Amino acid sequence: MKKAIVITMCVAMVASVAQAATVGYWRFEGDATGYLLDSTINNNNLAEVGDVARYTLPATGVGANFDDPIPQFNTANAQAATFDASGDGYRCADDGDFTATTFTIEAYINWDGDNTYYIASQYDSSVNDRCWALYADLGSHTVRAFFSEDGTSASSSVWSGLSIAADTDYFVAMSFDQSGSVEFYVKDLSAGTWDTSTKSHTITTLHDSSADFNIGARNNGAASSWGGVIDEVRFSDTVLGQDDLLASVPEPATMTLLLLGLPLALRRRRK
Repeated sequence: MKKAIVITMCVAMVASVAQAATVGYWRFEGDATGYLLDSTINNNNLAEVGDVARYTLPATGVGANFDDPIPQFNTANAQAATFDASGDGYRCADDGDFTATTFTIEAYINWDGDNTYYIASQYDSSVNDRCWALYADLGSHTVRAFFSEDGTSASSSVWSGLSIAADTDYFVAMSFDQSGSVEFYVKDLSAGTWDTSTKSHTITTLHDSSADFNIGARNNGAASSWGGVIDEVRFSDTVLGQDDLLASVPEPATMTLLLLGLPLALRRRRK
């Protein structure tokens, strides 16, 4: 029992290190109230906009290939959020936590392929308060991103070149580095294969937007609403490498360093 407790503590330490830069992590687990909560200590909880709902991940069908458990933390994954592309989404008020010159956004998605839909954004074009947006583009069936310097326009539009198909389960992530690069990641969850691309952007200073952080929409939930399912959304205020993403198993070296301390910890507990 004591060994199990210490091992559990080490796994928790891995998770704590990995989440050090996490601004918000929305898992959509729990009841009608609990599924809106941020799973970090930052309390960046969501509010519903329109006709969104909890979605139980099935054994077959949409979302069946979403990871369970989540590889990075070995946590169970039973629910997601479903969207019907009719002016709905989730929003979290901007309180300064989302101000970042570098960041990473991640999500599990299944896109119905009917239109251009936003996965996540801090982007309100109705009042010239654009910052960034990650979305699925209908014309090219690729993942694409917008970034703005002044809020009034999409100063830099970046095409990932990574294809996604309708009605297919994926993990997607984007890391923005203000020094000039954007990293895109797409994992086909049915095949277990990764596609990555590194692109450049022209942003000198990313606009400090006061728009809400949105999941499955932009313009504070009022536009470009997602059609399909989104799950396990994480926003980090740093550039994460592929090994640190939710759909990746943690680096063996990280776990090894922690487990090297197990014999000493066990001897101390026996005294």
